Amino acid sequence: MSMEVRFNAFVAIKRLEIVSEDLLLQSMSKRVLSIFKGKKSLVQCYTEQLEMLALDVAGAFVHGVEDEFHQVRKSACDALFNLIILSTKFAGEALSLLMDVLNDDSVSVRLQALETLHHMAISNCLQLQEAHMHMFLSALSDNNGHVRSALRKLLKLAKLPDLVTFQLSFNGLVESLESYPQDESDVLSVLFHMGQNHVNMVASIITDVFEQIDPASEGKLGFDSVKVIAYIVLAISAPVLDTHSLRIPPRIFSYAATLLGRISHALSDIMDQSTIFAYLLQNSKNTGLSDLGFNPEGVPCSLTPGSYVNDILAIASPKTPATIHEKQHKDDDAIESIKTILSKVQDIWPLIQSGFLHEVLRTLRVCKEALEVFTYQIDKYGGALAFTLQYLKIMKLVAKVWNLMSSKHSCRIGEWESLLGKLEKGLKGLRSRFIGFSKEEERHILELMLVTSALRLSNGEICCHLTIMRKLSMIASNIEHLLKEECIEPSTFVCEVQRSLSKLGAITPKASCYSLDFRKLLKTFTLNHLEISEKLKHVKAELVIPDNDYEKTLYFVPGLPVGILCQIILHNVPSERKLWFRITMDNTTSQFIFLDFLSLGGGCDEVREFTYTVPFYRTPKASSFIARICLGLECWFESAEVNERRGGPKRDLAYICKEKEVYLSMIHNS
Repeated sequence: MSMEVRFNAFVAIKRLEIVSEDLLLQSMSKRVLSIFKGKKSLVQCYTEQLEMLALDVAGAFVHGVEDEFHQVRKSACDALFNLIILSTKFAGEALSLLMDVLNDDSVSVRLQALETLHHMAISNCLQLQEAHMHMFLSALSDNNGHVRSALRKLLKLAKLPDLVTFQLSFNGLVESLESYPQDESDVLSVLFHMGQNHVNMVASIITDVFEQIDPASEGKLGFDSVKVIAYIVLAISAPVLDTHSLRIPPRIFSYAATLLGRISHALSDIMDQSTIFAYLLQNSKNTGLSDLGFNPEGVPCSLTPGSYVNDILAIASPKTPATIHEKQHKDDDAIESIKTILSKVQDIWPLIQSGFLHEVLRTLRVCKEALEVFTYQIDKYGGALAFTLQYLKIMKLVAKVWNLMSSKHSCRIGEWESLLGKLEKGLKGLRSRFIGFSKEEERHILELMLVTSALRLSNGEICCHLTIMRKLSMIASNIEHLLKEECIEPSTFVCEVQRSLSKLGAITPKASCYSLDFRKLLKTFTLNHLEISEKLKHVKAELVIPDNDYEKTLYFVPGLPVGILCQIILHNVPSERKLWFRITMDNTTSQFIFLDFLSLGGGCDEVREFTYTVPFYRTPKASSFIARICLGLECWFESAEVNERRGGPKRDLAYICKEKEVYLSMIHNS
């Protein structure tokens, strides 16, 4: 019998709509079954005819899946597609047969077998048993990505009979993820669906393994391991369908929020990030300050990494994501959540002091992702949102620098300098790029700037200590002035700095800062709560270079100035502030051009829109080059004596727009 005949025979079998169960079962066995022996009739047939019919049918599907041609094997698997729903017994036999086919040499045959199994699951005919699992799960380690994907698709629907088969499936998915990390999103999605389909099994597993995965219990498994992430996704899936289950520890939902980006990507076909975050918040409980390592008197006691995460995650009321509640009162919801986040950030300070850097960074990341839930445009409190995001970056840098200072191991000077440089730049930007600060907010930022200067001086190898001491003294004076206006007492840290400066006397080249123990001073610092102003406005600019790219260049003559046309929109730039263009050509030399934006008109303080041609004088002898241009505000609070320049701004600049590239090419004689 030719291959084409065998192939078409199975195509014809697939079209059958009514078949005797006895014949179906006989097609799965090469031996004539006892059900045909001794029978008197079947559709008016005699015993001899029955036995002949049985011989013709015997093992038809077994022969089909063992055929030498992959086309026939695939056709045999396909023929089972519709027949399995005709008989439960036949479906069980077909399942065992298809398990063997999953080891077939042909990818197309393996895929067809999985497609038939998927149809069985949809038709509620898939009755997996422990004996099947080894062959069944082997497809998760298949070299072909389509095969792995097909089995994962099947696991989303499969109803597993007991905890053993469920655990085997979980282990198989984890091993597959370890071997094929590119499958992460799909694997996590499968785990979530499996959890929804097997709530009681999930609760039992998580109860058993929680101590192994919980950082607060010093779990044996690393928090960032593949297995822990898999357990977390499995755990958060269960309460979706069983809200009365109390067996999933609420802290797991807090840990899940630290993986929000990865989880939301995996579950994008089910719900958006806002919905996921709201769900995690709803299922996590507020641990309170007692779990943060504080006793009622406010004295820090022993801290446990991870114990504070729930409190940080309780940063929004159930109405936080406006998209979930029909976007009503979105601005009010936003400012409420922003204020709550800032109040929770204060709680991480004892953890920074105790050296739990990874816990702190994870917490700050959670807070940042909580703000990013607001995917809509916040009209009224956009300034507060931008400020809070920048403030979280500042606290991340503070935590890293503090960890280096407290580390018993010596750190590289380059790393120390880099972090402190970013911290100083960030704080200057925070103070320069926002207007409408209350005195309390301004004092809070100044105190962080005071800490930064003290951190610089705490390193005995630091150069330019005289300049830094002058900055320290100037900041301390500004804080003292604000305190007098508010009629309140300074913090312990500010008092100690003022006392130390008083002992040192006048800051002159002969004065030595080495007599001051800045590390001891820094130990007195405590991060205070920051109450943000609702009237805060974000100072920013939009800069566009029209009709200019690498194909449409701006022409120049070497040695002569060239004008760069800029379209500019300024937002909330006060009229008394000084604005400068900075143009760089090779990342080393910069040219500064003062922008007298008041003389250009074009709006009010809130929005000014105009066009301006910026002259660039340092055109090189080159056929082409790229200049980079951006806008910056002078840091008005700095003393010109502290930061002297020859030409250009007398103070540091806080840049208020993204740097733009300008493409230029030399004019050639025709």
